[in-house]
Amino acid sequence: MKLKSEQTKNKVAVVNIIVLIIFFTSLIFSYLDIAASKNNDEIALVASMLILIYLSYLGSPGFRYDSEGETLIFRNDKALPISFLTKDLQSDFPKRKLKKFNVKYKPLFKKKLEIYIYSKRASSGLSKLDFDISYLTKRQVRDLKTSLKKVLKENSRDQDIITESEYQEKNEQKKNGREE
Repeated sequence: MKLKSEQTKNKVAVVNIIVLIIFFTSLIFSYLDIAASKNNDEIALVASMLILIYLSYLGSPGFRYDSEGETLIFRNDKALPISFLTKDLQSDFPKRKLKKFNVKYKPLFKKKLEIYIYSKRASSGLSKLDFDISYLTKRQVRDLKTSLKKVLKENSRDQDIITESEYQEKNEQKKNGREE
């Protein structure tokens, strides 16, 4: 399954540009003491700053997910190159490494996808990856959860097959050891 939010990313980029223009013009008008309108310059400055902070809080608007093939691909993209408060994040790993996932709903409409994968580098054996999915619709989040549950189900089925075959090998080794 492929999932991407390119349209949302483009819309957020336009909103960011408009808000940045309002912020900088209000800042310049306030600094130069030019009254474009009565007392609205400071309000526009504060409002645009709050909007920029909120958009940064929500995180990266660009999200891509691909589960076709043998690997899972997750990617968060910034809306603009100047979005210094959010970060680009990309991770791809084999489906068999997926241990579990969790979608966290935080205050003010923020959503995060937490992915736990098996890792030899981590001391606990698990590594945690966080992706911003605040801009995904409810339907997209539901489809993402369904796809990840399907991968987990396949992993548990494959794990059961492996443990069963290991069990049979151990029994055969025990029988061969007794016969000698």
